[in-house]
Amino acid sequence: MATIIQAPYPKIKVTSTFPNVKFGDIRKSESTITIKRTMTGRKITYVHPSDRYTLTLPFQLTRVKALEMEEMVNIYQAAHWKLTLYDGSEWDAQLVDAPVSRTATGRIGDNTLVGKELVELTLTLSAKRLN
Repeated sequence: MATIIQAPYPKIKVTSTFPNVKFGDIRKSESTITIKRTMTGRKITYVHPSDRYTLTLPFQLTRVKALEMEEMVNIYQAAHWKLTLYDGSEWDAQLVDAPVSRTATGRIGDNTLVGKELVELTLTLSAKRLN
């Protein structure tokens, strides 16, 4: 299964399909823990739960697909996206970091036609799971 990005969510206008992320996605909870001490020295722990996760998606794309993703990011940077990952999970996501930067990493085979070089690109999103 591929990674599918649809924007803006919930009134979807654009759907783009990208290959799976390079090394799998990184999911980090946005919950926080605060530890405080009382006057007697006793520790009190406050947990601030959150249903949101920070998703880091490292892609390795052809130059043409990287340009497509960069254009989508430029247009829908502030909008919510519907993200469907390789494992079938669906997320309501928003871009966290600044617009993406492309890093050329190599070429595909001996063919030097335009658009055949590989580009690494990483998206960082704040997301809430839908399913």
